[in-house]
Amino acid sequence: MTAKMKLRSQLHLLTGFMAGFVLAFVLLLYVYDVSRVTPCWSSTSTMSTATTARIEDDPPPRVLCMVLTCPENVHSLARSVYETWGQRCSRLIFASSEDYEPLGVVGVVEPAGGGYEDLWNKTREGFRHVWENYAGDYDWFLKADDDTYVVMENLQHLLRGFDPDTPVFFGYKMSRYNVSYMSGGASYILSREALHRFATQAYESEVICPQPKKMGIEDFYMGICMQNVGVHFVDSTQALDGDTKPKFMPLDLENYMSDANYTIPEWLRLMSLTRVETGLACCSNYSVAFHYASRERMLLYEFLIYHLKVLDPNQISERGHRSRLTISDLKSRFPLEDNSNIKDLLQMSEKPDNF
Repeated sequence: MTAKMKLRSQLHLLTGFMAGFVLAFVLLLYVYDVSRVTPCWSSTSTMSTATTARIEDDPPPRVLCMVLTCPENVHSLARSVYETWGQRCSRLIFASSEDYEPLGVVGVVEPAGGGYEDLWNKTREGFRHVWENYAGDYDWFLKADDDTYVVMENLQHLLRGFDPDTPVFFGYKMSRYNVSYMSGGASYILSREALHRFATQAYESEVICPQPKKMGIEDFYMGICMQNVGVHFVDSTQALDGDTKPKFMPLDLENYMSDANYTIPEWLRLMSLTRVETGLACCSNYSVAFHYASRERMLLYEFLIYHLKVLDPNQISERGHRSRLTISDLKSRFPLEDNSNIKDLLQMSEKPDNF
């Protein structure tokens, strides 16, 4: 009897060992199979953990920022860009009609041709300059006006899901004359391959890309050039899964904050492919660019985004655990005010009317 019990115990032990081994082996196969799935940019509402980790672990996209300016704006708007969001570009250059070395301003059009009427010529020549001097050094090429404010971290977050060696054109998608294009005021971005196609195929061809001319519709023209060289238009409202709000704003943010229709011009409603919303739900929490920003507005954005701190009441911090001041500390640090002048209000020497 004892021998049988001993044998039974050994069989139970062996069975348990084999079951554990098989379970561990199956689990190992599962983990291995999952790990060798190639991550990709998900088109569903969520992304796999492996995909997210891979994208976020990559170095941030290298973005060259080309900001259009003019000599009269160099010391105001261009300087504001240089002092704020431009510092977060991988490289910042300003395209103008005159050089100004302290800010990296490059003259790409004739000295008398830097105004609004030469916006298309400046954009066209600016991208040619960028292509000839920096094309191999950066992944993405942002075009912005000098009255645009850009949140670079949010832009890089959007761009992480795209390959710069594919032909991609990013921005706020609009349409006029039955042609799609990206709003120039809201800023737009070309991938390295898109810039390559513009410079080597579109730039010289008057058949597929408008040539230099006064009062050219810059963003509309660029949309034509991009379409004719096989570039994919990526509307930023569709660039993040689960977030269909606009991320590039053709207007000042203040225009979107009112619920009144008059704050949104009719031309924007007519040319936008999506409904223009107002109020707090107007825009994505990961918004990238805001147009019509004065110097003061740029500094306001800079302060609110990068300097203002909102304390989390649940966050453990030294500030959350500091001791209350005792009465002696209060007297020492914040002594009572000298009230000798107001002890007798009837005898006050200086006081406001109707006091």
